[in-house]
Amino acid sequence: MLANSDRNCPLLRRMLVVTSAVALSCTLPAIAQTAHTPDLSATTAQDSSSSVVYQASLSTDELLGGSTSPYHFSLAAADGSPQYGGRSNNKYPSYPNYQSKASHIAIVAGGGFSSPVGEASSGNYETFGYNLDLGGGWNFNKRFGVLFEYQFDRMKIPGVTIAEVGAQGGNINSHLFLVDPVYYLYAHHSSGAYVTGGGGFSRKVTNFTDLQQVSECYYFCYYGYQSETVANFSSNQGAFDVGGGMFFKAFGQDSNAKLFAEVRYVWVDSPKPTSTTNGEGTETLIPVTFGIRF
Repeated sequence: MLANSDRNCPLLRRMLVVTSAVALSCTLPAIAQTAHTPDLSATTAQDSSSSVVYQASLSTDELLGGSTSPYHFSLAAADGSPQYGGRSNNKYPSYPNYQSKASHIAIVAGGGFSSPVGEASSGNYETFGYNLDLGGGWNFNKRFGVLFEYQFDRMKIPGVTIAEVGAQGGNINSHLFLVDPVYYLYAHHSSGAYVTGGGGFSRKVTNFTDLQQVSECYYFCYYGYQSETVANFSSNQGAFDVGGGMFFKAFGQDSNAKLFAEVRYVWVDSPKPTSTTNGEGTETLIPVTFGIRF
């Protein structure tokens, strides 16, 4: 029946072929476009998200200094938003603004030799000896502090004076209790100089000694000689000192410890001898001391 219809209607058959070809040519480009076209909705959403992040980064960075670097943004976020508990701890200020109270404690310890000057030297009252220096106080800053010092000077008595007295030996002990401000002059981060001086109280004791034979027996007996004081006199007077020295931070620039070498002039208002009292007159010394300061 169809065969007959095709033979009878050749025009109809040609129209069907042309229609099919046109429909096929229109369908193939649409299919190809669908296969190669990206998802515009996903791209739009992603671009929108990136834009929001960029704007947030730009806004935060402008507040923190104007940089648009993503690394700068991440550091700012880390500083501004602590990771644990949402709190920041500012208990300990950063170096070098932070200083502990212990760094203000001032300490001095040293020793050396002492030389008499002036009347004490020319009058054959005393000769060379040694000194010890100990003290503590407070450093108000890196340049200025105040020390309470104890200085001990032990001086010898010349043989001429000892012979006149009729003794076999002798010594003069000066105990000085001084309040000494100190000011540091830095020539470098680890070295410099300082000046110091002050006043206070002194106790001066003069001893004359003889060798005495002694015998002591415990598990065995000892026979020998030892020095014993046969005469002494003392005086309590005022005193002052002034001097300076050099220091070096041998343990590092950040350490408060300083090795020092200093020279001072010490004046002790000791009474002069009279017909009824003993004395050597005003004592003036130059102690040279080496030690450590904090």
